[in-house]
Amino acid sequence: MEYIILSMLLCKAMTVYEIRNYIIKNLTTVCSNSLGSIQTAIKKMLSKGFIEINEYVENGLNKKKYNITDKGLVEYKKWVGTPINLSKMTNMEESKLFFLGVAPKEKRIAFLAALNKDLEEQLKALTAIQEFALTAKEAVIRDNISNISKENKYVNNLLSVSNEKDLSTVLLNTYDYQMSLLKYGIERTKFDLTFYKNLLKEERNR
Repeated sequence: MEYIILSMLLCKAMTVYEIRNYIIKNLTTVCSNSLGSIQTAIKKMLSKGFIEINEYVENGLNKKKYNITDKGLVEYKKWVGTPINLSKMTNMEESKLFFLGVAPKEKRIAFLAALNKDLEEQLKALTAIQEFALTAKEAVIRDNISNISKENKYVNNLLSVSNEKDLSTVLLNTYDYQMSLLKYGIERTKFDLTFYKNLLKEERNR
């Protein structure tokens, strides 16, 4: 969670709620969007000096935005691009399948039917995002360049991490890999849907 948040703060100072909304919109299949998890990660990074707080008043309310520090940028550069640790790519919810045979037949059928329905809805949502993203690519990159260029700090952050010479190249590469993760999510969901539909068929015929 800490490095996901650092990734966001490379380009923009954000409040806890802005961080959460970004995760809900873009990363719900990757990490938790609970405020507790986000606040715990923020607390850890503050203690390590990876981020800092900018407090301000807006419409009479005290607010806090978080920014990545130079120390956080050094730490992030160590992390980004390192190989994935497959042993950490686990989903505790999948343990329910491991023990599903203990449940009564009607519960097994209901479990698999509900799972298939959820997967169908997820596939529909991911496909819609992909269709929009592909048509909006140029506009999204153009808007991102415009927004990030307003503060040299964030431009320098991205150029420093990427070793690229211009912001547009960084954002284009970032966009392409985000689309790759989206494509992976779609293909995995298709595979899961086929697998669990067959499992449901087998269960009904058991």
